[in-house]
Amino acid sequence: MRWGAGSISGNMTRTAVLALLARSGPLSRAEVAERLELSPATVTSVARKLLAEGLVREKGQVREGGPRAPRVGRAAQAGRPSIPVELVPDAAHAIGVQVAHEHVTVVLTRLDAVTVHGAAHAFDPSLPDALDRLIALIRTEIGYATSRGLPLLGAGVAVPGVVDPETGTLRMSVRLGWTGMPLAALLREALGLPVFVDNDISAVTAAERLYGPGADRSDFLLVAIGQGIGLGMVLDGAPYRGAFGAAGELGHFPVLPDGPACSCGNRGCLETQASTESLLRQARETGVVAPDGSLGDLRAAANSGTPDALALLDRAGELLGRTLAGSVNLLGPQALVVIGEITAFWPHLGPAFQRALDAHLIPDTQDTLVDVRAWDDLLIAAAAAGIVLAAPLAAPRQHG
Repeated sequence: MRWGAGSISGNMTRTAVLALLARSGPLSRAEVAERLELSPATVTSVARKLLAEGLVREKGQVREGGPRAPRVGRAAQAGRPSIPVELVPDAAHAIGVQVAHEHVTVVLTRLDAVTVHGAAHAFDPSLPDALDRLIALIRTEIGYATSRGLPLLGAGVAVPGVVDPETGTLRMSVRLGWTGMPLAALLREALGLPVFVDNDISAVTAAERLYGPGADRSDFLLVAIGQGIGLGMVLDGAPYRGAFGAAGELGHFPVLPDGPACSCGNRGCLETQASTESLLRQARETGVVAPDGSLGDLRAAANSGTPDALALLDRAGELLGRTLAGSVNLLGPQALVVIGEITAFWPHLGPAFQRALDAHLIPDTQDTLVDVRAWDDLLIAAAAAGIVLAAPLAAPRQHG
């Protein structure tokens, strides 16, 4: 694994070590140092602190130079024994929250990012008591953890919009209608535990970097296509957020000069043509589905071979493929990961997407891996819990 310059110091070193142990199981300190390209002394220091906190434990004893452990440093060259360390998954838990336009999903995950409990709840961010409703849902999950004696590190909250990751202030969210809200501070005060807030796509991208296949890639793009369209970027091993935390608003890339109005205030954005929300709107307007039809109805129409439904999805696939080809040509990633509710339509939309992508990639980017994944409704909330792991925290403590 290669991390960007300056991205694996301090608390990020701690995070990287924990995530590596979560993915790979027990490893010697030398193996950890080699895989993360850290000095043995740094890993030894981090491991000592994690052992003291009870987040990792020693497991058995092996000798450096064995079939799994490379010989690194003088101790390894001398054949001295090295004791592997492993994660203690139940030693700490985190609450993850996805705040969306119509629902809030709250999950509880272990230290290894495995979800142990979670549910989605109806939510209307426009109501006067929306924040109180959000606080109550998180308190319920805190109560679940407390009743079972599960130690909590804190809560991570993922929201659509522009977030200041340092303060957890939601600077602007068109979808939620929240602007200039110090969300992290408000939730910390109400809940009495550490709370960290980030953009939803940034949270998923960070989780991919820590726990997913992206952990082995120094450069990748992650595009999430649902009601909105967002792009997460990891470049040279480090997440790229832009100067104001607003990088990755791919949904607002202009594709039609005279297109329909977008929620951002502009016209002809990609989001007005290829998001699931826009596909449903177009399907209703053209009679592909009834005026009150659903995305399920659109999928059924496509599955039955309805020409207008297939044409609608084909056009969306072409626009997405062409736009993402431009992103790949610009940034040159090793992989492009596609997630979101749109993947339910991939059997019909995917061929046009791939044709457009292939047609517009330059020779040097044609080997970019495209990884399309089935959508998991708990994914963003679970990724939000990962925000907690990546944040500077004290040792885990019990909240009651």
